[in-house]
Parts: sequence; C-alpha cells; structure tokens
Amino acid sequence: MWWNAWASMRMDKDQRWWSFEWNFADSVRSQMNLPEKIIIKDDTLREGEETPGTYFTIDEKVEIAKLLEEMGIPEIEVGYAAGIKEHADTFKALKRDGIKMMLSSHARLYAEDIKREVDDIISAGADHINFLLVPGPVLKTKNAVFERIVEGIEYAKSQDVTVAFGSGRVIPRYWKKFLALAMEAGVDRIVVYDGNGCAHPSAFKDNVEFTKNIVGDIPIEVHTHNDLGLATATTLAGVEGGAEIVDVVFNGLGDRAGNAATEEVIMALEILYGIDLNLKLDKIMEVSQLIEKYSKTPLQPHKSIVGKNCFIHESDLHVEQILIGNWTTWELFQPHVVGQNRKLIFGATTLQDRALKAKLNKIGLTPTAEQLDTLRKQIKEKIKTQDFISERELEELAKKTLK
Repeated sequence: MWWNAWASMRMDKDQRWWSFEWNFADSVRSQMNLPEKIIIKDDTLREGEETPGTYFTIDEKVEIAKLLEEMGIPEIEVGYAAGIKEHADTFKALKRDGIKMMLSSHARLYAEDIKREVDDIISAGADHINFLLVPGPVLKTKNAVFERIVEGIEYAKSQDVTVAFGSGRVIPRYWKKFLALAMEAGVDRIVVYDGNGCAHPSAFKDNVEFTKNIVGDIPIEVHTHNDLGLATATTLAGVEGGAEIVDVVFNGLGDRAGNAATEEVIMALEILYGIDLNLKLDKIMEVSQLIEKYSKTPLQPHKSIVGKNCFIHESDLHVEQILIGNWTTWELFQPHVVGQNRKLIFGATTLQDRALKAKLNKIGLTPTAEQLDTLRKQIKEKIKTQDFISERELEELAKKTLK
C-alpha cells in the first residue's frame, strides 16, 4: 500500500524528525567527502551587523554571545579588532563576562603595518585571526602579495594565536601559490569564500575538494553569501567536499542578501546528513528572536526554521493529519525541536469535511451532515472579517451550534 512509502522514511531515533531515505543511499553518500566533525562558527556579531540598518551595542553583543554559548556554539567571529575601536572593546567585554567560545577577528592583509594589525587584534583579546586577502593599495605587485601572506601568518603565529587564511577571489594558478605560502608559514586553517554568492554549489564543492587535496589535514572553513538564494546550499556543498568549519549568520543576516543562515545549516546537517553537532537545538528560536529584536530586521513569516508560519496549518488535509497524530505527513521535524510551537487554524482552505470532523471528534462531538453544514456556514461568515478562526474559537462555536 502507498502508506508503506511513509513507513520507509528514515526516522530519527528520538522521533524528532525524519529524512528522505535516499539522502543516505550509497549512490549519494559515495559522492561526499564528509568530515568526521563539523564546527559551527557563528558570524552574526560581524556579518550580521553589516546588514543595512543594523547596529548592535556592546551590551547586546554580549547578550547574544552568551546565548550562543549556552546553545553550544563553539566559535564566533566578533569583528575587526584592529580597525574598529568598538569591535576591540567588544572583544574585551566578552572576555570580562567570561565567554569561553573561541573569539575570532578579521584581519586586513593589505594593512600598511601588518604587525601592528596583529598586535592590536591580540591586545583586544582575540583567540583567532582570520586573514582575508582582498585588493588594496599597499599590495601593488604579485610579489608584494606573496610576501605579505607569509609575513602576516608567521608574525601572528609567533604571537601564539591560531590563524586562518583565505582569498576573496580564487584563481587556480594563484590559489595553489597562496596555499603553498600559507602552509609554509604555519597556517592553522584555510577559508574558501563565495563572497559574492556567485558559485554554483557543485563548483564550490569542487573548489573545496581541490583545496583539500593540496592542504591535506589542515581544516577548511567555508563562507558563503546569498545573492542568488544559494548560501545554505553552497555551504552544504562545501561540507560535502570536506570542509570542517562553516561560517553562518543567524536569520540569514549580512550585507546585501545576507549569508548562510545558522539555523538552516544546523538543521540541514542534523537531518539531511545525520551529523550530531552536540548543540541545544531548542535554543534556536530564542536566539533567532533575540537577534531579530536587536537587528531591527523583521523575519519573513515563511522564513524556514524560525518563521512564524513554519508550524501553522490551515489546509484541510494538513489540519486533519496533525489532529489525528500523523505529524510526519506534513512536517519534517517537530516544532519543539527548535523551540517553535504548532498552531492549527481554520480558514478558507479548511472548510471541507476532514479537518472539521477530526477536530469535532477530538472534543467528543459527532455532528450530523446538517449540523456540519451549519457550522461551516458560520465559520465562513467569521472569516470574511478575520481571515481565520483559532482552534479555541472553533470549539466555542461548535459547542454552541451542536448543542
């Protein structure tokens, strides 16, 4: 029977979610080079603040960081400790408040004095320096770029911090050279960027695999943007290529169209890949709402994972299946997993028989066909002015109508 198709879906052992069985087929998994462990590096304090119109105070950043740490996030990127005084002050505030997560700062390889750049970052309290190579007036020749990569990484390593290196543009013949120089200088991590959201996910995966074949055991971090709506897909493609660290931003905030959303990447890794990230997933909604509040950037109602519509059901068959306990028919994961709540409403698409009968049966009412028709007409009148009625309103209306 067709019902067996649902029974064959891959269910989480704790009944939190299910997944498409084909996600785990050998023909699919054999195309992936998944790492043994994945680190979630949340970039909300830096990239999130680059969202047009968004500004986080230092106190707000500390509050966000505390909640991220409570959730189990191991790393965050705080900002530009050498270039922006308030970012340096934020690092110091986070340390004072006892934040234990690894705190990362972006660093400008094009800075006039790279040693001062590193010294300022370290004095702010950063644990990790992320060197990003982008064009700048100081680095006018290829040799100047090559020398600066080595100089920056070697000096930072001499100051007892971990160091990442990446380039905003990846041209294969130069990328090989950049990687060789970074490795010789002792880099701890390589970052593969799609800073303009212009990479096809398959091409990005290939880029990560290309890089992995060169750097070997040195971990790879991926950082993607959402200009074509593909940031999460591209990040996941990077993981399939072997990337061990993912840069993500809650609610998909960030400059332009934003970055890969923390909540999307986390839940996709858990559900689609079966990777246990050891996070308190039920904190997702709480973090999202705090960041929505402080960023002053409202979430779309239909935003995946954290949008208010994610677990609201109105369609007739959908409502019926939820009411009789078959949540897997129309939901991928249970709402409590991410701190959400389920809500059933009755509107224009719920006025066939199945949902109404299921609800009435649940509260011990067995209407005749005539009574059901009368109730349906009353609901139609109400939704002309209020779009839908809630479960409680339906119960009250039904009890009056079906005396």
